[in-house]
Amino acid sequence: MNNKQTRGFSLLEVLLVVGILGILSTISFGVYQGFIRDTEISMAAKNIVFDLKQARSRAMAGENGEKWGVHFINGADDYYEIFSTPTDYNDVNKTIESANYLSAAIFFVEPAVSSTIIFNKISGNISSAFSVTISSPNNQTKIINVTAVGNIY
Repeated sequence: MNNKQTRGFSLLEVLLVVGILGILSTISFGVYQGFIRDTEISMAAKNIVFDLKQARSRAMAGENGEKWGVHFINGADDYYEIFSTPTDYNDVNKTIESANYLSAAIFFVEPAVSSTIIFNKISGNISSAFSVTISSPNNQTKIINVTAVGNIY
């Protein structure tokens, strides 16, 4: 009888383990990418809501003695501008406070073209209800609504 003990792994066992690890890492990477996209669109929506609320707050406080608004640009680079103005966005005396670009993976669905929302001084009202819809390549969307009285949700 041979008392020889074999130690180690066979080539088949090593290949099975490497194959299983490859499959698990591929699945994990897909889940991770989905998580990143979900987080990215959620953060973009929260930033837009924050900026809209900030513009409304500035209008209600009468900061600079002007109306405050947000101008959405839907084009090659989707972004929005926060501004103050005596009348409207086309006024030569408007002041653009900041321009905020969406990440490359996020884009505006609505407004389909450039559009402006202006909060009136003191009341914080707008002329009519307004909504912004953003989307990502995996078709996840977020909708931000602004009521005529200026509530943002």
